[in-house]
Amino acid sequence: MDERYHRWRNTKEPGQACFVTATCLDFAHLFSRSEMRTRMSLHLLEDCVRYKARLHAFVVMTHHIHFLVTPHATQTISYLVQQIKRRSAKDLRSHLVVSELTQLQQQLGLNENRFWKNGFRGNPMLTPDVFRQKRHYIHLNPVRSGFVKDPAEYIWSSYFLLANEMFDEDNGVDLVKAIQFYESHLATGKSD
Repeated sequence: MDERYHRWRNTKEPGQACFVTATCLDFAHLFSRSEMRTRMSLHLLEDCVRYKARLHAFVVMTHHIHFLVTPHATQTISYLVQQIKRRSAKDLRSHLVVSELTQLQQQLGLNENRFWKNGFRGNPMLTPDVFRQKRHYIHLNPVRSGFVKDPAEYIWSSYFLLANEMFDEDNGVDLVKAIQFYESHLATGKSD
């Protein structure tokens, strides 16, 4: 009998820094609007505060998010991501417009509360070089996707926070300042 795993397994090591990718159900572009990207950014930041995680980098794209995070020493990456996805889905679904809801139409008969694709991929960061490479990958994602020419222009990324003094190279995202920024952005109703 073949004992090899046939699907990805996330690390069970508590407090292990990981590069995470979480994707919207059916690859639906549920973060196309500025409001939804801002709301997702807030959920990620607030949950890092709530669960005492260190957020080293993140980006919210149109149908997925990437983040580099170190969970609290007593928590696994699976626990942290499960909480982030559960808490964000509950709120984000209530803010979807008709065009976004129709992207999820195939799933309506199965489970009306779904927002995220099952599972996620959490690659452990085992060396400083891999850590830097993944942070660089996250920061350049909006440039590679053609959204901006300079990563500092894309506000739903930790690179924007770095360029605007809400990020520390050693400690990662300044969660308090970043939350204040995104709350203000949401309150002013800025949109694409």
